Amino acid sequence: MRNTLLIIDDSELDRAIFNEIFKKDYRVLRAATASEGLDQVRNNVMDLAVVVLDICLQRGPSGFAVLDRIHKLEGCSRIPVILLTAEPEPQWVYRGVEMGAVDFLVKPLAPVATQNRIKSIIEDIWGGEEEQDAEAPAGKISLQEAEILSQRWQKKFLSFCHNHDSTFASYVQRLRIITSALSDAYSQLFPESNLTPYDAKLISMASGFAEVGQLALPDEVVLAGPHQPEPGRTLFFQHTKLGGELFKDGPKEWEPLTTYCAEIATYHHKHYDGSGFPPALSQDQIPLSAQLVHTAMQCSDLADRYENEPDVFKMVYRALSLRAGHVLSHNMLKAVDASKKPLENIFRTVRVQRRVQDVEEKLQVREALSVRPDPKSREKGSKSTNFFSRRKPD
Repeated sequence: MRNTLLIIDDSELDRAIFNEIFKKDYRVLRAATASEGLDQVRNNVMDLAVVVLDICLQRGPSGFAVLDRIHKLEGCSRIPVILLTAEPEPQWVYRGVEMGAVDFLVKPLAPVATQNRIKSIIEDIWGGEEEQDAEAPAGKISLQEAEILSQRWQKKFLSFCHNHDSTFASYVQRLRIITSALSDAYSQLFPESNLTPYDAKLISMASGFAEVGQLALPDEVVLAGPHQPEPGRTLFFQHTKLGGELFKDGPKEWEPLTTYCAEIATYHHKHYDGSGFPPALSQDQIPLSAQLVHTAMQCSDLADRYENEPDVFKMVYRALSLRAGHVLSHNMLKAVDASKKPLENIFRTVRVQRRVQDVEEKLQVREALSVRPDPKSREKGSKSTNFFSRRKPD
């Protein structure tokens, strides 16, 4: 378990309060400026459990710039950042979530509540994790080396995606966290699978490259998805093969990270019963790494569908239970159930950024529903208006 907390806040009093709350359980680092904070992050990448960041550094919302810089630093994409503010303006909260913050704290800090919330986040993200090189089998890449290497690749991958889909980075972040939770649970539930904690960590790192093969396809084919007419449909299916080939025959010192990347890129759309694509393999012939990421993708998509429900996890689990034996294995469903606590936190705090078009369409739907006339008040013979049948503007 990581043991270091960092608070970046220009208030000496708030830094002192934070230190007092956590000094008995963690090593607490304190920074008064953005530059000091970023230096502390760089120097403690492998030890940081969480960063608490004041939005209004130097009397302005410059904390958002620091948040962006932290996520771009090598090896830092998984480090949770909690924003701290005395004025929880809705637009700031929304912006922080869009940029990947996992939670908000409001000043003045309530010691017990603050301690419980931060400890819960640390446990959910890093629980049971030991990142020592000794865990790596002889001749295999260490977890520290794998983390740095995968972050370099991911940074380049996401830079290619930015001009095509600016929301993809937040999707990759959540997919990796969900995969980590499922992999840890599966490793504990099914020791006969030989999925060690070491392998579970590598699979979560590799999950971010599931869709890398889509970079080779035209945007219109990617956006149309797997249900488009031919020839686009066949072309879309090619991205799994292209992604898998990208990671084959890598240097031996990078193994087994590259093998997991290749398996996931190739089989992340493969259903447990053999349907999906590519056409080969079914059930336990499908690499376990790909099954875990496939299930994580199902969880992420369903969490989006049910994001406005009071109990998102309950709805996601119910939908997955109907797919067990077909889309995912019964063992995978058990891993989802065992991951309830971290998944509930992930669904609540790690939201996928929406495309501007999606947000606008949702607002239009809400507006249409809110102004829809009461049927009882309509005059007899008047025409009804169906918003969903309206032709979109050119």
